[in-house]
Amino acid sequence: MDNKELKSEADLLIQECRLAELLVAYPEWFVGGSYRYDLMCWRDLDVYVLDPQHDLKRCFEIGYELTRRLSARKARFTNNVGSEPNGLYWGIKLGDERRGAWKVDVWFLDSRSYEQHASYCAVMRERLTAEYRSAIVEIKEAYWQRPEYRDTITSDLIYRAVLDNGVRTVDDFRHFVESAA
Repeated sequence: MDNKELKSEADLLIQECRLAELLVAYPEWFVGGSYRYDLMCWRDLDVYVLDPQHDLKRCFEIGYELTRRLSARKARFTNNVGSEPNGLYWGIKLGDERRGAWKVDVWFLDSRSYEQHASYCAVMRERLTAEYRSAIVEIKEAYWQRPEYRDTITSDLIYRAVLDNGVRTVDDFRHFVESAA
């Protein structure tokens, strides 16, 4: 599937689980990551919620409701308050994401961490040209199902390699990773 098809599926998922309704009590939220950058290669959503109070009870209510509405197979909570990013986290999996199931990450962040993510998203969108997008998607498609992906190889590493280090092909990226090791 290409970015356009995945974003259409993501929009449907967001609508069907009524995400906006669930998050209405929060002052702001947005979908970031590859969805925001038009770099989707698999079913993965990153949602950022402004939650300055770190309301643990409400966070659990949202996590429960998303898990129920999405018929999730797995939901994992992490209290990351006091670390970076500063907030509460739900990782919700609808099955095996390497076999095409959706993964939804929801971060409930304080103002500083929320603004950092919003700013990063804005800067990324400005920097991404058609050439950069093409190179990033090619590399992500080559790596996302590999075991090292999300461990030693991340989307952010791919973005930095392409945007800051002149990487343009999968072979360039392999050399980049080898030289960094």
